[in-house]
Amino acid sequence: MAELHTTKRVRELAAVLQEAVSEQGGDLPGGDYVERLVAERVTIIGRQMGITPRTVMTNYVTPELVREWGTGLAAQMRDAELTAHDTTPVTVEQRDGLLVLAAFGVCGMLAARNADRREHIDPRIVAKDAADSTVQVAVPMYEAKRQPVQIGGLTVVVARKVIGMTLEALREGWWECTCEQPHRSDGGCVLQDRLQHDLATLGGWVNRGEAV
Repeated sequence: MAELHTTKRVRELAAVLQEAVSEQGGDLPGGDYVERLVAERVTIIGRQMGITPRTVMTNYVTPELVREWGTGLAAQMRDAELTAHDTTPVTVEQRDGLLVLAAFGVCGMLAARNADRREHIDPRIVAKDAADSTVQVAVPMYEAKRQPVQIGGLTVVVARKVIGMTLEALREGWWECTCEQPHRSDGGCVLQDRLQHDLATLGGWVNRGEAV
């Protein structure tokens, strides 16, 4: 049986979503990203309703509904761009920058280990953004030649989100941790403490139950 994201119906709905986002000025990644996005949304709806994803597509997901998804998604993308524009750049020392790069690697590894745990936070998004953030931070660090480097705009927004989402997933028990040590009563551990320190280096923070 074909994977859900490769079916004709999902491809049709993905085309509608892509068009709706484009009409609002948004631009979604290429490849099969949009198909997988639709398939995942349909799967989650199916779990919530206790029915199969194919039943969801047949009886509940209409092109009109997908267009509404597209409008909302485009609005989220615009908000992210505005946030990036208003974000104050962060100056990072080379040593701290190297630790931040290591943190991206940890986030990507945790995402891969929890690839099937997508109900609350999608590991594929974390893995992709962690890889992108590694490149976006590593290049200016190299060009700075051991001097402090300034990170700003969308780069720092996404970088904070990568670590923040990973911390939230671990703290809430949505993902399996790899520290192999007993967690504290607050759900924290040494690995999370390290990630939280790296997040603070980027000017971000995590409140109890809320990633920022």
